[in-house]
Amino acid sequence: MTGLRRLGVHLVWRLGGRIPHRLRNVLCVVGAVLVHRLPLGGLKQWDSNFRKVMGRHPTHAERRLLVESWLRNNLMSLSLANWSDEDVLSRCIISEHHLARLRTSLAGPGLVVALPHMGSWDFAGAWCAREGIKVVSVAERLPAGLYEKFREAREGMGMDIHPMGKRALMDALADDVRAGRMVCLLSDRDLSRRGVDVPWPTDDHPLVVGVPMGPALLAARTGADLRVVVTIFRGDSVELRVSERIEVTSVKETMTDVVAAFAEGVDAAPTSWLMLQRLFRP
Repeated sequence: MTGLRRLGVHLVWRLGGRIPHRLRNVLCVVGAVLVHRLPLGGLKQWDSNFRKVMGRHPTHAERRLLVESWLRNNLMSLSLANWSDEDVLSRCIISEHHLARLRTSLAGPGLVVALPHMGSWDFAGAWCAREGIKVVSVAERLPAGLYEKFREAREGMGMDIHPMGKRALMDALADDVRAGRMVCLLSDRDLSRRGVDVPWPTDDHPLVVGVPMGPALLAARTGADLRVVVTIFRGDSVELRVSERIEVTSVKETMTDVVAAFAEGVDAAPTSWLMLQRLFRP
């Protein structure tokens, strides 16, 4: 079975990496129409997450756009290593003000970026590489050769990847920050069970989410700026929003502010929020 799974991963990557841009867009739109009404577990969980943060049920149109975003993110991840510079640069939407925030931090104390599962974080990394910004991140060790495929693909996009659980990982990331690289960490879901519980701001009942401590600890250790970057799908383009500096104090206070910035992004574009797993504490 392991051999068959590895073969399947290889075939999916080989075929997905060669889908032309126009066909990818058609597959995302048509696939979303076909899938969004199905009683799939991931979609049910997204519905639940959506209701908790938005205070209402998602519409069918929002559910369809969510599936479209999910498909677009995955197909982009499969193919970005094969995109030309023009393919990437022409599809990025970012204001000069937000770009200046990135460059100011990188030219000064260094930069640690916390990201939620929104839009295409792989696209953000590929775009940064084209802008001369060296990106470093951490990836979960996945089975059936998936980790190696994701690592190779992201290296092809211009990023360096450390495996989660690597010995002395924080030391390596601190060295990256000090070398002027932008360290990007997905930070809205704690996979280690060693994170910190913080509130997710809502107008209704309080929500609690467990998040990793890495961004706060790394920024405190290196003196780097800590910012949140949110990516939002705008059709086949991706908008990047860069937050102001997050004040680094205690881990809990710092990550509370990080999650507040995540919540702002979700409120602005909930159909780009690809959280199809359980997120909130009971």
